[in-house]
Amino acid sequence: MKKLYLKNINQAIKIAQNNVYFDRLSKIYDTLPTGRCFGCTKCCMESVHTHFIEFLNIFHYLRENRQLYEKIFPQIIQYYFLEMVKKEHCPFLDEEGRCTIYEVRPLVCRMFGHLTEKEYEESYKNVLHQNIEIMKVFKNKYKIMLPENVVNYKIDYCRNFEVDKQMTKDQRQTLIDQMFTMESAFFMRGLITEDFIDTGLVSWFVYTVFDIEEAGDLRVKIMKEYLESGYSESLEEIMKKIKVCF
Repeated sequence: MKKLYLKNINQAIKIAQNNVYFDRLSKIYDTLPTGRCFGCTKCCMESVHTHFIEFLNIFHYLRENRQLYEKIFPQIIQYYFLEMVKKEHCPFLDEEGRCTIYEVRPLVCRMFGHLTEKEYEESYKNVLHQNIEIMKVFKNKYKIMLPENVVNYKIDYCRNFEVDKQMTKDQRQTLIDQMFTMESAFFMRGLITEDFIDTGLVSWFVYTVFDIEEAGDLRVKIMKEYLESGYSESLEEIMKKIKVCF
């Protein structure tokens, strides 16, 4: 299975509700020490890794807020197709830079500021290495040269975020392990497969409309068009026809 069909999402949400997974997810989130963010949104510049249980929680939240979902869904689609050629803020931000899903934002967003500067720099090195490898693939396989400002982009370590008590690496890993424990229930039932491992928040929503391979092929086509002219006719056609999956 390489697409998130609505019937499977609904079944997964029902399983999550029957097994109080959403409540367990909230308790995991509540484990993080409180902090104070000044809302500069400098860290909100990428589609963060999101566990399936978190996607279900966010999807359920947006379905309950349909007007919001219909408003931001086009932004999500556009962000996905241009993510690797145009650096933009997270599509879940509103016009004033506020997170529209703040109540149900993913664990990765919540843990920002809990890393030491040394840990943060090591994490960036890993991200940069991955970006360079991706750049090589696009160059060799698709003849696409990714912009250097996208490949090398770095979110600076935040010194303004005030946290009451910084979490240790082991404490953060414990929370991630708890996520995987819940996630295994959906793998066992075939509601998601290994194709969806390490999926970003934006991609989860894209895969409710497109098959993984179809989305990938379209992204290559759109990237080429955009890099050649700063505009993509294919993307414009998609934006005219795209519909929110409820």
